[in-house]
Amino acid sequence: MKNLGRLIENTSELMDNLLQVDTYLSGDNEEDYKCMIKLISRGTDFVVYKSGGKTHFAPSRFVGYLNNSLIVHLVKRNGKNGTKTTPSINKILGSPCEYDEELEKCYLNFCNQLEVTPKKMVNTQRKYWVLDRYLSDKYSTEYYEGSLLQTLINRYERNPIARRRCIEKYGCVCQVCGMDFGEVYGDLGKGFIHVHHIVPISTQKGERHRIDPENSLVPVCPNCHAMLHKGRLSIEELKEIIGK
Repeated sequence: MKNLGRLIENTSELMDNLLQVDTYLSGDNEEDYKCMIKLISRGTDFVVYKSGGKTHFAPSRFVGYLNNSLIVHLVKRNGKNGTKTTPSINKILGSPCEYDEELEKCYLNFCNQLEVTPKKMVNTQRKYWVLDRYLSDKYSTEYYEGSLLQTLINRYERNPIARRRCIEKYGCVCQVCGMDFGEVYGDLGKGFIHVHHIVPISTQKGERHRIDPENSLVPVCPNCHAMLHKGRLSIEELKEIIGK
């Protein structure tokens, strides 16, 4: 298990961690997504920055350690300490984090968009730093991609017979967009397709369960598969989005 890194020392290290937060929020690993939004909901001090034209909030206790990742951060009693990360970010950004009424409203709206309930504050207030225009532009242009992502992985056993039964019913054709890899790529793409669980297998709490491959599984292309999970959409909802 990798150890918690040192405290960050400059804006480049801070922005690497902001990118890590964004990657967890926009990736297709549902476990990572849930862990990150939980950290955001429980945070007290936040770095406020623009990502994709929207205001995002990154918890200081996560972004305050060098090259941080969920697989390291979530280890209990590993030394992470908000009373250390906040002074470190104060020094890097040149100002203390402070309560701001408008930012508080924006944070609550952000939590609402993530469908997570923020921690109720008692006898204290959430506080914020805001990246200045220069750092915001730098993040958008220089830190858009390329950071190494470490993920939390729960492996769930898939039944190959159920997959085969699903494909026997529908064929290797995406049931959202109609993509047939065999038609597009010839022999290279023949038989290639993802199989989507209409009820995510991760919701079964690690328990063995029966599955109806003809009604619980559906073949989809990788792009549509990613969008189904990213938007938490049904097949019909995604069809409507792309006009099918």
